[in-house]
Amino acid sequence: MGDETWANIQRVKSNRERFREKIKKRRAERETLFSSVVGGGGSPSPIRPPTTPPPAPATPATASNGSEDWSLECALLECLNGAVPPVPAAQLSLTLSNKLRRNLEAKDIDNLLQKFAYKELISITQDGGEGHTSITVTAVQHSRVTAVLGADHRDRLKRPNMVSTKQEESPPAGHSASTSEEPPSKVPRQAKDDKMKNDKEKRKDRQEDDVMSLLSVQSIRERETKKVGEEIMELLSKPTAKEQSIAQRFRSQGGAKVQEFCPHGTKEECERTIKKGGLQCGRLHFRKIIQKHTDESLGDCSFLNTCFHMDTCRYVHYEVDYTGVSEQQQQQQQQQQQEQPSSLMPPSERPRQEERTILFPPQWIQCDLRFLDMSILGKFAVIMADPPWDIHMELPYGTMSDDEMRQLNIPIMQDEGLIFLWVTGRAMELGRECLKLWGYERVDEIIWVKTNQLQRIIRTGRTGHWLNHGKEHCLVGMKGNPKINRGLDGDVIVAEVRATSHKPDEIYGIIERLSPGTRKLELFGRPHNVQPNWVTLGNQLEGVNLLEEDLVKAFKERYPDGICRKPSP
Repeated sequence: MGDETWANIQRVKSNRERFREKIKKRRAERETLFSSVVGGGGSPSPIRPPTTPPPAPATPATASNGSEDWSLECALLECLNGAVPPVPAAQLSLTLSNKLRRNLEAKDIDNLLQKFAYKELISITQDGGEGHTSITVTAVQHSRVTAVLGADHRDRLKRPNMVSTKQEESPPAGHSASTSEEPPSKVPRQAKDDKMKNDKEKRKDRQEDDVMSLLSVQSIRERETKKVGEEIMELLSKPTAKEQSIAQRFRSQGGAKVQEFCPHGTKEECERTIKKGGLQCGRLHFRKIIQKHTDESLGDCSFLNTCFHMDTCRYVHYEVDYTGVSEQQQQQQQQQQQEQPSSLMPPSERPRQEERTILFPPQWIQCDLRFLDMSILGKFAVIMADPPWDIHMELPYGTMSDDEMRQLNIPIMQDEGLIFLWVTGRAMELGRECLKLWGYERVDEIIWVKTNQLQRIIRTGRTGHWLNHGKEHCLVGMKGNPKINRGLDGDVIVAEVRATSHKPDEIYGIIERLSPGTRKLELFGRPHNVQPNWVTLGNQLEGVNLLEEDLVKAFKERYPDGICRKPSP
């Protein structure tokens, strides 16, 4: 049903109501005249027909009723499109009154809601009370309401006063001939000019909106280009066969050999959680170390297993509870034994023999890097250094000045490759300066987030002037174009703090996956730093242990006595 049909129905209803009121009024006048003639007893006075007041001339406000009705209809549609059913009609009437800043009759809102319901734009329910019927909107067809607001709005703007003009021209049913001959409404010329001017401005605005909407729509060529770009990005994001092979090569055989720590800490706390409905826990737990001088009311020690005074510390310390771990290991071994060995499998089902990385025994030299002739060491693919930076703190080892760090002959040991330089505090800027001085470009940075024994982030460290340092940085520099495996590891290490300046062992795995099977050199190393495939240099090592024939020969020629901790004469 169109808008004109609904307007005609409403016009017929209003005309019928007015006609009934007039008949009722004339009937009351006749009865009054008849009673006055019969009851008066005198000569009957001539009966005059009731005079009806002449119709009031139409005003510009009357002419604009159609546009106001359409604005009310649009506002009601917008409210319904943004409302969440169920919504009573009284609430919609209050919202529209505040929005349009004029008083609205509940009857008009009910008529519009019934109209929308007939058009299947909304679903309504009517509840009958004491002489009053309330309407509630139970559902809104948002797609249809949006289409009506977008399509019909332009058509109704072309003829905003059409409905009101037809209502003025069409007489009510059963009206006398004198009523049909009422003079047409006279609109002042100024109002007509303003109306034409407004129509032109609205038409111009609609044209501009149409042009902008056309320009904003993507063309077929743009859609095809976007589709091709998405397909290319999808292909580029997928790992290649080579990348998958490299990742499979460094995957742990037989699965991960690590075991998680329980977040509840001790086994007692974990059992309490299980009793409350938690899941059975198969992770590692801690056990409290209670000594004679321990006071449990003081809580946990801030340094835990790194405390320097554990023999006298009154705070609570912990150790790993290994009870039950051996049973789990035996179960895993039994499962592995039950599995069919690969030698008994058919050739098509046997796992592919993967390339294995060759590991050479560790080598080290006890020396003073300030005086060592580094030209005898040869070339390396990776260099890692944890220098004793002078950070103006009391440390359990000797430090090197900034100039001594700059003068290290690092470039002679590497034509192309990577360098990993640990820095902290004020040494961050100095480390970047040294990399640039040695001929490297800083390409990345690894962050070591420190955790304590209970696998929690530390809050009380022993470094930092103003804030306690809970992390360390490792600068990654590159020289030339080395052949490395990219994209295997992340740039964040979360590991437990151990002895002073003891870096996490995870860094060796990251470097080995980057450059597997190549020669690697570690500077300023200590006994716990010696690793396969690595040559370690440091003044805290014990003696000299070299296995490569070329390196042994060059070292003996340069240092016949094997002592390289003093400046050469």
